[in-house]
Amino acid sequence: MTNATGRELFHKQNLDLVLQQIFNNKNISRIDISRTLNLNKSTVSALYNELDEKGILKEVGSGESTSAGGRKPVLVKINERYGYTMNFDLGFRHLHVMGNYVNGKVFYYQRIEVGGRNIHQIVDIIDQQLAASFQNDQTKHGLFGIGFSIHGIVQDNQILNSPFIDMDGVDLADRYSTKFDVPVILENEANLSGIYERDFNDGRDKDNIVAISIHKGIGAGIVLDKQLYRGFNGEAGEIGRSLMFTENFTDNKNDKVEDFCSEDAIIDQVEAQTKRQHLTREDLVKMNQAGDQIVQKELVHFTYAISRVIYNVAISFAPEELYINSPLIEAIPALFDDVVANTQKLGMKIPIRLIVHSGYATLLGCCSLVTHRVLNMDDYDLAFELKE
Repeated sequence: MTNATGRELFHKQNLDLVLQQIFNNKNISRIDISRTLNLNKSTVSALYNELDEKGILKEVGSGESTSAGGRKPVLVKINERYGYTMNFDLGFRHLHVMGNYVNGKVFYYQRIEVGGRNIHQIVDIIDQQLAASFQNDQTKHGLFGIGFSIHGIVQDNQILNSPFIDMDGVDLADRYSTKFDVPVILENEANLSGIYERDFNDGRDKDNIVAISIHKGIGAGIVLDKQLYRGFNGEAGEIGRSLMFTENFTDNKNDKVEDFCSEDAIIDQVEAQTKRQHLTREDLVKMNQAGDQIVQKELVHFTYAISRVIYNVAISFAPEELYINSPLIEAIPALFDDVVANTQKLGMKIPIRLIVHSGYATLLGCCSLVTHRVLNMDDYDLAFELKE
């Protein structure tokens, strides 16, 4: 029995390695897989056929024959229409929805206004989005899994803290895994930004990266040795809850970093000085473009403070590269230039990159985690594509 189990594990490992090669190379032949993995041709062919029978492969033509001539090798890639995942970002003001094929390609995206709705109303919208995906499904196996980006602390697929949305006892993992019998993964949104960079973007060729997410709060997704670092109870990276230190020791000693340099902190300061209410990020962008001095002054304070937060994170984790996920900075690119300049003045040499299309990052991170789980390849590096 032990030998049988050992053989099964060895077979599974080789099958996963072959699938990884196909996943990570747009077009590849069996002979290339054999050479890369140092497996004999007959073994690779058997594993290839097993994957092909499942419908996960797609032949895409012929490669070049060798110098000795002979038959041209058949090239293959992942069949994107093998199945799809649905991924949701539960933001404070918006629900972001994305549908992805198994290779990561986006086939659907929508941003839905949910400000003022409770979690039960939001769940109804999620149900509607899932139902619509079933009606439009053109894949072999249909829905493979569901991912949720949570603006709060997540541990063991459960939400431990949700400061911006009252979950009111709703267990998303249990509800949707029971209803659809597919894997359901919940993860912190900053962590997902880190996963996005690791699997979709510039972070692919790096082992240690950090993604700082600046929205209503501030968090960091920490990837060490290619693995997401969550810390005890999933609380690693909650940098927005760090205590603010100022020269005036009579200040409120409970002031947090995100009380000074999150999007909400800037909005609160502008509202207090302009006597306006219910301002949004879009309002700040427009006021900045119009030359509003109050907004511009607060944005200077923001870049000054967030630069020091970034510097502290950089010296704490020493990443090879650091990424910023901030819709506000993306909308006002000059802020990024100021942040880079400020961190360089502090002596920081680690490169900083701005995540473009920041609304996509957490959803694509969801897509990666769910797809890894669906393929039973949590511990394998998979390189996803946004386009064919």
